[in-house]
Amino acid sequence: MAGRLLILGAGGHGRAVADLAAECGFTVAGFTDRLRGPEVLGGDDEVAALARDGKIDGAVVGVGNTALVRRAELFAMLTSLRVATPTLIHPRASVSRSCKIGQGVVAFPNVVLGAGVEIDDNVVLYSGVIVEHDCRVADNAYLSPGVILAGGVTIEAGAFLGMGALVVPGVTVRKGARVRAGAVVVSSPEGIHSA
Repeated sequence: MAGRLLILGAGGHGRAVADLAAECGFTVAGFTDRLRGPEVLGGDDEVAALARDGKIDGAVVGVGNTALVRRAELFAMLTSLRVATPTLIHPRASVSRSCKIGQGVVAFPNVVLGAGVEIDDNVVLYSGVIVEHDCRVADNAYLSPGVILAGGVTIEAGAFLGMGALVVPGVTVRKGARVRAGAVVVSSPEGIHSA
């Protein structure tokens, strides 16, 4: 489904998602944001009207890691409004044929998704992320540039992994956990941590 795509959020991450959308063959219709600008079509509360009036064909969340809860709320809103939420996979990403990918996922250049990987809805996979065989990344998780998940890793819903974090085989990163940049996660920590 190519067409006119609305990006929810006009900050740095939103602009990166817009570039990714263009690489995937979409036309960026504009952004939603609190602050008005030349490419801002309105606020998040105007998405339904934009879709109803035929100004967009779909939308994707472009709010970054500073508002992870808001990312989940915006995706839920798009789903409830029945606005198409395409998955954006950069042409230079490598995706195994046995990989399963949900809706609204954004995968930037040089992402590698191995055999049997499952990526749920509204997940961010930034440049250079490697997710090896049999890993699962749950809804609304955010993997920063250079994150590496070895085989059999589970990332639960809403978890955030900072730049260059490494998770060894078989580990589960719990729901809502925060893993700092450069961390090496060798066990399954409970709840929120800073490894």
